[in-house]
Amino acid sequence: MGIVNLTGDSFSEGAGSAPETGLTRAEKLLLDGADLLDLGAESTRPGCAPVSEAEELRRLLPTLQELRQRHPDLVLSVDTRHSSVARAVLKNGADIINDVGMARDPGMAQAIAEAGTGAVLLLCHSRANPETMTDPRFMDYGPDVVRTVSAELHQAAEQVMRAGVSPEQIWYDPGCGFAKTAEQNWELIARAKEFASMGRVLYGVSRKSFIGKETGEFDPQHRLGGTLAAELELVRQGVELIRTHDVRELRHAITVARRIQEFGK
Repeated sequence: MGIVNLTGDSFSEGAGSAPETGLTRAEKLLLDGADLLDLGAESTRPGCAPVSEAEELRRLLPTLQELRQRHPDLVLSVDTRHSSVARAVLKNGADIINDVGMARDPGMAQAIAEAGTGAVLLLCHSRANPETMTDPRFMDYGPDVVRTVSAELHQAAEQVMRAGVSPEQIWYDPGCGFAKTAEQNWELIARAKEFASMGRVLYGVSRKSFIGKETGEFDPQHRLGGTLAAELELVRQGVELIRTHDVRELRHAITVARRIQEFGK
């Protein structure tokens, strides 16, 4: 899953994430080998201020509509925590809602249910919003972060299913970087295979700060090596979907790793 930030202030790309260049960047990710794309127009980096839902749509719709016209069969995801935005983008060609609010908007489940069985709700685990996710109160997961995150994702899934969303429409993301300490993020990666029983699982670790903390790289764009190491470990554990900024590099890394594995059998 290639990342197309349309915020203008992405943590990894800064002004390079301007909505006006989104289509060009999306096309490059497809040329690099992306299987699907995730468009986001509200930054989720820690401490960022929210934007209005109208502004979110202003940034999203031109790129979404043009991509759907150019690529009728392309799977398109939109990253949002607002049900009104979800409704609008589902009507304009989105297939997946990547809900970084973990369905705390009470209308989100209804928006998915109304869109029909072809729509997917990706529940990204997060206890807080971008303004509060670094508050230590949200980072207490008890003795087992994997078990707690899994239980909270199950609880969110049960809630949306009661509103009419089928189990087949729900995907899961453990939410690395969202109200988690660096150590908790590493444990979520190291034990990724434990989430497999939930259904279709996605991980997004690309260029995140806990990788920079480990490698000493302050600039997110210099975190490629650490990102690829984490992503390859996730692939090794059987994670099916990887959300990444660096599609071409990850594809090459997977190709080489699988080639080596052929000789180890």
